[in-house]
Amino acid sequence: MRRRWRVFSVEAKRRAAKEAVEYVDDGFVVGVGSGTTVSLILSELAVAGKKVSIIPASWQSYYEAIELGLTVSSLDQHPSPDVYLDSFDQVTRDGAMIKGGGGAMLREKVLASASRNRVFVGDHGKLVEKLRRPVPLEIVPFAYKFVENKLREKGVKLVMRTSQAKNGPTVSDNGNLIGDADFGEIDEPAKVENFLKRIPGVVESGVFVGLVDTLIIAYDNGKVERLTFR
Repeated sequence: MRRRWRVFSVEAKRRAAKEAVEYVDDGFVVGVGSGTTVSLILSELAVAGKKVSIIPASWQSYYEAIELGLTVSSLDQHPSPDVYLDSFDQVTRDGAMIKGGGGAMLREKVLASASRNRVFVGDHGKLVEKLRRPVPLEIVPFAYKFVENKLREKGVKLVMRTSQAKNGPTVSDNGNLIGDADFGEIDEPAKVENFLKRIPGVVESGVFVGLVDTLIIAYDNGKVERLTFR
């Protein structure tokens, strides 16, 4: 039964990726996030043959775009991308998200903030009433223990993320450490985000609030739901 669920979820992700590409026109500058759904989005862009420039949020997305023959650009050249396409780890119906499973939330948040239109897609298994996944944090190595202590004072446990490919901690594309802070069920995501931003040494958090214009949810039965926020 678990194997069937995974197959259906992959199909839902692929359907969501196809829907995301509909928001891209020839000549667009497209910011993209990172992860398995974004890999599908990049593949769909290549198959569609659209003439676009990609600004990737991670080295993973960068090399995938290159291998697919897509043109890669940067925010230096295009400070306001036409559209930003990404997925999420969890999302609520009011558009609050937790991101950062791949550790790229800092660059993802920068690209989402810079873009004129933000489209986030994913399968229905990640749609929840309240966010409850541990919040990924990008932390300056010098400040990690300090941040851990500040969170502990508030009853929040911080776990350093370790790498599966090598011994030791996970290091972001920016050279910082990644940790996951367990707040339990989050009633007010904006307050959690603001609290984290006030801790010196926390470069960015995986709480995304007010950064989505269109949310696309794909279901295993073929249904696609769109939620708009502007």
